[in-house]
Amino acid sequence: MIFSVQFKKSARMLCVLLFYLYLFFLAYLLFLSPSFGRTLGVPREYNLLPFKTISNYIIYRDYVNTKTLIINIIGNVVAFMPMGFFVPILFRKKRSFWKVILFSACVSLIVELLQFKFVVGSFDVDDIILNTFGGAIGFVIYNLLYRIYELLRHPKKGKT
Repeated sequence: MIFSVQFKKSARMLCVLLFYLYLFFLAYLLFLSPSFGRTLGVPREYNLLPFKTISNYIIYRDYVNTKTLIINIIGNVVAFMPMGFFVPILFRKKRSFWKVILFSACVSLIVELLQFKFVVGSFDVDDIILNTFGGAIGFVIYNLLYRIYELLRHPKKGKT
């Protein structure tokens, strides 16, 4: 019993540490990384039309650099998958799908507004959509792993 409590505390501390490392890495990528066009002095740009940037990447895929396409579409999804995974682990009141969706969307909106304000990226509603989708995928992964954990922890006894 004592081992179980200690293990849970250690696992939670590890999750907290990993979440902080993830947030640090995310902040670096979204605000400081020159590899992702995060340089000062570029004009402010924004897109308020949902799916405009995504559809442009699809329509003009033959003319868009593959790296740019991957970073902007897949990267925005993958960047928020850990958010959807860690939030229900660390915040018990956020263990529903819709709360994780709302949380991911709000964090993404704040990021987009800060990027626009400090001119270290553009405000793009498609980024919010893709980031939120990534949070949803992260939650689905969390939910699947949690169900597997519960099945292993409490195996059903066979019928006798």
